[in-house]
Amino acid sequence: MKKVFVIAMVCFGLTGIGQAVRPALPPKMVSNEPFVGISVTPDNINLGIVSPMGYNSLPAKLEAHIVANCPHKVEASFVPFKGSDYNVTINPKHTSVEINGIKIRENGSGVPIVSSAIPTPPEGVGVPVDIKFTTRGLILYPAGQYKGSLVLTIMTRP
Repeated sequence: MKKVFVIAMVCFGLTGIGQAVRPALPPKMVSNEPFVGISVTPDNINLGIVSPMGYNSLPAKLEAHIVANCPHKVEASFVPFKGSDYNVTINPKHTSVEINGIKIRENGSGVPIVSSAIPTPPEGVGVPVDIKFTTRGLILYPAGQYKGSLVLTIMTRP
């Protein structure tokens, strides 16, 4: 029986006026310039070995740390799993991703998962990110290690 090993990577994106930070602390929280920052722990998720037969539900938990001195939102999208041994990508119809109960598009525009009309406290806020990956039909793909990316984009909002 072949086995499929699945890993998801977490990527970060920023739009508008912002900067990537690690840890997510702005240089000056009293600045008049809009600032948004996000960091996530852990930055790699090992989903383990899954059966190529049937339906697999693969839960994972992350903690996002957000710092913003303005209204902000976080959107998520997912880059499908791609085999590291072969040039094979698992068809999006064989996988799905949900974050905090919200279905995330694969290779599409981001889906809002967090939104706030007010700035965060200077020390930021922790936001739990509950992820559920589901797979089916993996028997159609060669055994091996597959990696995908969860893309979180934080941006200012009006």
